[in-house]
Amino acid sequence: MKASGPEGLSRPESDTSGMFAAQMSNRTPPRKHFGETLRASKYGHRLVRDEYALVNKRRSTRLARELYTDAAWEAEAWAFEDEDHLFFNDDYCALQREAALENFDLNMEFFRGLSGKDFLGLVSEMLEAHKNLRVVSSLSEFSGVEGIYVMVLDRYKQIYVGRAGDIRSRIKRHWSGTKQFDRLIFGHKDSSVLSIDSFRALDTTRIFAAKTARGWAQEERMVRALPADFLLNRVPGGERIMGNRFLLSEIKKRRLRQVDP
Repeated sequence: MKASGPEGLSRPESDTSGMFAAQMSNRTPPRKHFGETLRASKYGHRLVRDEYALVNKRRSTRLARELYTDAAWEAEAWAFEDEDHLFFNDDYCALQREAALENFDLNMEFFRGLSGKDFLGLVSEMLEAHKNLRVVSSLSEFSGVEGIYVMVLDRYKQIYVGRAGDIRSRIKRHWSGTKQFDRLIFGHKDSSVLSIDSFRALDTTRIFAAKTARGWAQEERMVRALPADFLLNRVPGGERIMGNRFLLSEIKKRRLRQVDP
């Protein structure tokens, strides 16, 4: 008898489960990062292409059927293998994975072209402008703390700004989760910003945070002020984004591919 494993693959039960756990442990051995123990994970502790855009057929979000017109419902039917539009078919998954990997490669090329000197200067300017931010050495200091946080990914010359009711818990969710397969591309593959949830724990090299009850306002100011080339936020900051109340024109985009005139 077999049990379901990652991404629908099967693995033997009981007699080899210990071997499977050992293999995972060898692949991503436990280590400390900002005071947190990083344990074995099928995604590893750094973002790598081979573990990006793993297929998941389950749809992550869907409007109620009654909110669709018949024409709109039929227009998207080609992508699903069930009548309720809950599970994508193989054709959609193949196209989505191809587009997501192409977007991944374009983003990596974009990162390589950024100036490290400019990025370091930007981080310094950000800290000078927001003096309530302080260096985080251990996330336990911000367990249960409401406020603003900044994740710095020096290798990629990128910053992510967030607000949370529990800063430690929120950052750990960024590290341990992964962006839904059908939401890897936000907009178009030639302009979509990689999600912070696609990066792994060790990609975050510095963290700054501040305890504040006005985190929404500070997040919005920072996201609007920071240069888009160095920012991983996909949407404008602020309280209204919780209800997805932002304009399509406000979605952060990147010119990842040069267009011939």
